[in-house]
Amino acid sequence: MDFVTYVGTQLNQLVFYGQQHFLLVAISVGIAVAISLVAGTLLHTNRLTPESWSRPVRAGSREALLIVFSAALTIPSLALFGLLQPILGLGVTPSLTALTIYAIYPVLRNVVAGLSSVDDAVLESARGMGMGSVRRMFTIQLPLAWPVILSGIRVAVLIIIGIAVVAGAINGPGFGSSLFLGLQRLGSVNSFNQVLAATLGCLVVAAVYELVFWIVQRFTTPRGIRV
Repeated sequence: MDFVTYVGTQLNQLVFYGQQHFLLVAISVGIAVAISLVAGTLLHTNRLTPESWSRPVRAGSREALLIVFSAALTIPSLALFGLLQPILGLGVTPSLTALTIYAIYPVLRNVVAGLSSVDDAVLESARGMGMGSVRRMFTIQLPLAWPVILSGIRVAVLIIIGIAVVAGAINGPGFGSSLFLGLQRLGSVNSFNQVLAATLGCLVVAAVYELVFWIVQRFTTPRGIRV
């Protein structure tokens, strides 16, 4: 059958795969954002950490984390899924674990860059007004750094949408299972339609996320720094 007819007959299944893919990306990136924000704010040189954590210690720890997760990003996705499978089994758990590992670096990198981009003069003014470290972080630094952080989250989502397909190799949710099955059957009836539908499905998921990010950026970016 032609592609349009195939999509019509498989629409419910394709929508189900799309929902799985969307949620898999959302959860893994969400966990990566939480980890990155906590690590980035604690290790940023803003006196949030105990006095015993000197500035070089915080800066060195921050750079060490970036190096570790940038190295993790270079691990071939199929290899990482394969290494996690004996430990975590098949399905959702190893998929989320691997995707979270891949998502941390772009988010953490932008958390660090965003917090570092805040003008010291602004922070000194806030300190002169009696604001403590925690209050400065949540009322000044994070809001001003938010556009840069959001950009890192957006990059992480786009990366993970593609890598999430490989999770199909370990029975992960999303379009990966359908894509791998179609590739295995390539040359048989509807195999090409199956591969094409899964590929276009990932593009649709990416388009939905782009719309989400446009809305989030519009309503969460402080008006004074909105482009």
